[in-house]
Amino acid sequence: MAYLGFERRSNRRVDVPATASWYRGGAASDRFIVANLSAAGALLIGDSELGRGDSALLRLESPGCEPVYVHARVVRGGNGDGVNALAVEFRHRSPDTEDAIHDVVLSALEAELRSRRFTTQGASV
Repeated sequence: MAYLGFERRSNRRVDVPATASWYRGGAASDRFIVANLSAAGALLIGDSELGRGDSALLRLESPGCEPVYVHARVVRGGNGDGVNALAVEFRHRSPDTEDAIHDVVLSALEAELRSRRFTTQGASV
């Protein structure tokens, strides 16, 4: 049974213009598009050898923000409609790391708000 309006996440996820890379054994592997992001986790789009339960260091990059490094664990993964996606949870985040992730989320929200204002103003002209 579906519960409409119920959100089990404690942190809102936001679409962000970001990419991510896994770091295992000191080297970067697997590059992803970040579909959405919150202080607690992300949805990553791209191919990977990683599966549920795997952990690694993740580097998040978003325009105008410093790269963020955070340990992450894959909680779900799958291939649907030809798209491979991994849902990851962030683990052992420090307050500084959480603040940096919030900065990325806030930048995306501010850009979305500016875009909406521009679109609304352009429509009334």
